[in-house]
Amino acid sequence: MEHTMSISATTRQPLYDFSRILPAMAAAVIALAGLILLLWASLSQEAARFNPLQIYGLALMAAGALAAILALRGIRRLALIIILVAGLDLSFGLATQMLAALGLRNSFLPMKTVSVLDAKRFVYHPLLQGIPAAGFDNGFFVHDGKNRRAILTKGDPQGARIALIGGSSTYDLGVPNGKTWPEELQGLLPRFKLFNYGVPGYSTSEHIIQTAYYLAPEKIACAVYYIGWNDIRNSFIPTLDPAYADYHLLGHVDFMRIRAVTGFSSLYNFLANARFIRRFTSFIPTPADYRGWKPKSGIDARLEKIYRRNLHTLKAINDEQGRKSVFIPQILNYARLKGPGRYGWFPLVADKDIPAINEHFNRVLADEAHKMNVPFIPVSPAQFTDADFVDNGHFNAQGARKFARLIAPYIRKACVR
Repeated sequence: MEHTMSISATTRQPLYDFSRILPAMAAAVIALAGLILLLWASLSQEAARFNPLQIYGLALMAAGALAAILALRGIRRLALIIILVAGLDLSFGLATQMLAALGLRNSFLPMKTVSVLDAKRFVYHPLLQGIPAAGFDNGFFVHDGKNRRAILTKGDPQGARIALIGGSSTYDLGVPNGKTWPEELQGLLPRFKLFNYGVPGYSTSEHIIQTAYYLAPEKIACAVYYIGWNDIRNSFIPTLDPAYADYHLLGHVDFMRIRAVTGFSSLYNFLANARFIRRFTSFIPTPADYRGWKPKSGIDARLEKIYRRNLHTLKAINDEQGRKSVFIPQILNYARLKGPGRYGWFPLVADKDIPAINEHFNRVLADEAHKMNVPFIPVSPAQFTDADFVDNGHFNAQGARKFARLIAPYIRKACVR
């Protein structure tokens, strides 16, 4: 009898203690997700050194390992709390990342494109909203002491001084210093002194301010404008302001990361950066969010009228200040602008409709240049392939060299004294 009772007691003992194993398995999933994020934040092409996403990945790995150990030791309540908090934060971050990839919402997953060791690359400016931080140098982007992306050259050319003005495709976002097209162009035009006034996001509205106030101190003799992309993003904005002030300009403090907080937690980033919270915590208004609206196609006649006027304004300012003007049409990577979705920069235009709008505004630029007798450099997106870009409009090193070689002869002729 005694022997039988012993066998019965043994058979009732569960083979596995699932109250410990299941939490440990959930914790292992979190740790694995942290490892994947760490690798993504470390190995992707645009990853910065010591970026917040790397720290986030390490934190998830540590949280998952700690929760697994606690669960296996029977300290289940604390393990479950860690799993719940880490799981919610991870799920929220991944969900917003997927929505952002579809062009629908902002991602609150910690960033991998900034470094926790770096100062801010852009700083607030009361007229332009954001400008490059003077003296910034993270090994990829280098700014000079006057809030411009630096053109690193040997010697100090004493010829005519040329300002290269545009948005991120003039700042040359996709390549490191030493390989930007303004630097390639400087090498092809050794008798001229070039300055890179390109700033991500800038349109002709910001270029008017730059031209009116910031070129004269450098004694710029020739202003070269590579423009279009950041103007046409304003297509079909319902409350289009003549200076793009009610949507486009308001976004600078966020996409330049001037106001935005880049923390190490998805939920923290949401609480610190959410639009409805900023309405009460920031003195700078947030632009309207049109990503949920139905996209439109065709040409926005109101925008075209503003663009034409801005081109004449730029020419008039340069004429008054004794400076030549040169226009270059916008080159975009049409190979990556074919789908029905929206990559985000154009709130109310599907990707597949952007090439037609860009081509139209390039023709507008050529037309106004002809009317004003301004040199127009006839480069075309058809001269470039997907292999020349890092994304849908920013050159890689190969594309930067090609672009510089194409425009150099025209600038040499147009900007000679």
